[in-house]
Amino acid sequence: MRKADYGNIANTYDLSRPISEERLETWMNLISERIDSDRKIELLDLGCGTGRFSIPIANRLGYIVTGADNSEEMVLKARKKDEANLVEWDIQDATSLSYPDASFDAVFMSHLLHHVDNPSDIIEECYRVLRPGGTILNRYGSMENIREDPEHRFFPETIEIDEARTPTQEQVENIFRIAGFQMVSSKVLAEQPYPSPEVRLRGAELKFTSVLTLISQSAFENGLENFRKYILEKPNDHWLLEDKMTLTSGKKV
Repeated sequence: MRKADYGNIANTYDLSRPISEERLETWMNLISERIDSDRKIELLDLGCGTGRFSIPIANRLGYIVTGADNSEEMVLKARKKDEANLVEWDIQDATSLSYPDASFDAVFMSHLLHHVDNPSDIIEECYRVLRPGGTILNRYGSMENIREDPEHRFFPETIEIDEARTPTQEQVENIFRIAGFQMVSSKVLAEQPYPSPEVRLRGAELKFTSVLTLISQSAFENGLENFRKYILEKPNDHWLLEDKMTLTSGKKV
């Protein structure tokens, strides 16, 4: 599998993926509802990137958070953002974690599984490092929900790449169950992450989604041209503003 270079992506990651206060609050509520515990929670944010979920989880939910990523550049960005030192930051290979068995009460992931050759390796590691009763949470765009989004419509070369690496909701749920998780369920959210089509276009120009770094430069430039033309012709098309995200969870019983 071709893999994105997050050493290069780190410099523009936060700029190209803004998250509104409203959306952030929605995700914090979903996380806390599924963990649902009165005791102090130790949570691993696996594939934490620049900490855009790690820091709010620690700050707003009061969890003891460890952020782990295999990109030194992304973790460096996260450390700089974490001015209050709320999170413990680690460089980790998600398929072979250095943490002992039963180290955490929860594991959260966002847009991680499509970056590895065998996602089940990650889920098995999550099961190992979770305590009995622990919760796994995976936030992602399932293949059936991203196939017709603007990034795939305007950059059709991305479809073949993502078809080979991005799981469907059913596949994620099956991986969870095979690893031993029970009470597996999913929730699909229709979000509006972009205040305007121009903001989404700006994200595409910055290659905010990793698959745009994997297509040829000519395909990328052609896609941008078609994207810009569409915005000029249909500036009020709400499709340009929406995404569907899935949260799949499970319990280690």
